[in-house]
Amino acid sequence: MKCEHCFYWRSLNQRDDLTKEEIFELSRSLGRIENLNLSGGEPFLRKEFAEICRQFIRHNGVKQIYVPTNGYYTDKTVKQVSDTLEEKSLDLFVVELSLDGMPEFHDTFRVTKDAFKRAMETYDALAELQKRFPRLRIHSISTATDRNMDEIRRLTTYLYERCPQMDHHNLAIIRGDRKDPSLQGPSLRQYEELYQYIRRLWAPREQDRYGSIVEPMLQWTKVRTIREQEQVVPCRAGRLSAVVYANGDVSLCETHKPLGNLREKPFWEIWSSPEARRLRDSIMNKECYCTTEVFMWSSIVHQPLHLARTMVRAKVWEKPTPLTSHERAEITLHDSLPERAIPQENLIQIQ
Repeated sequence: MKCEHCFYWRSLNQRDDLTKEEIFELSRSLGRIENLNLSGGEPFLRKEFAEICRQFIRHNGVKQIYVPTNGYYTDKTVKQVSDTLEEKSLDLFVVELSLDGMPEFHDTFRVTKDAFKRAMETYDALAELQKRFPRLRIHSISTATDRNMDEIRRLTTYLYERCPQMDHHNLAIIRGDRKDPSLQGPSLRQYEELYQYIRRLWAPREQDRYGSIVEPMLQWTKVRTIREQEQVVPCRAGRLSAVVYANGDVSLCETHKPLGNLREKPFWEIWSSPEARRLRDSIMNKECYCTTEVFMWSSIVHQPLHLARTMVRAKVWEKPTPLTSHERAEITLHDSLPERAIPQENLIQIQ
């Protein structure tokens, strides 16, 4: 796919990925890891995906794995996920289907025919797999731009009705060196209104979801960070988290340049280098800011004082009021469901 908002587009398809053994060597050099985020490109195209996951589960004690995916490769996805979930010590495996809007918009934006249809087929297969592995959770994620706010509103309504085993729709905001430089972020007012719509719509499923209490804090922090153009919660990237790119480059976070490469130096030599120490000091001194969820999430939950402050500011105790029928976006399940899957009573016209 050729996603217009991708900020990794310069490094895709370079054929210089670390080998399985190089990744295993990295795993053996590291200690305990709680949360493993594996992204792409398309992660499930890697034939050793499950082997790599199981290595980190067994050697590094990984308890949670999060994987964003375009959902195009149903069979590959199901096989890799099911093989990984054979590891009984893994607590949670979250597949995040990345969707930009309703079918026509999504396929055009991704420059891929039937991309939306294939993603729905992957959802259906994962929902079936979830019966065997309740530790599997299915989420969706959409990146908000100045071009798809109405699309996401319709999309999230569609997903809530179409995908009963999906328990979360994450709203991100465009960032980084996107492939299409003309793509901009939405206004903060638009973003906040859309998030509140999603929050109210998905509230029944969020009640029992692991980590749901963090979501309003994360969204509050993102919006406030953009508004203030500085770190609102002190960032702990490079202390609580690390980034290793497919080619072996190592960085403290996605927004800063790599500090070295695993094919030239061991991880800990890069991690402990003077350049790394200077960058940590720069981050600690709030000389940068971003809205990257992975680093915001860990920075919020692993700093008790800021966790308490953010809980208060985000008013996490407030329960969102349900949407009325007149507030919901207008969609119909017939848009993307195969004929056999559309009981007449499920055809909806939401005003």
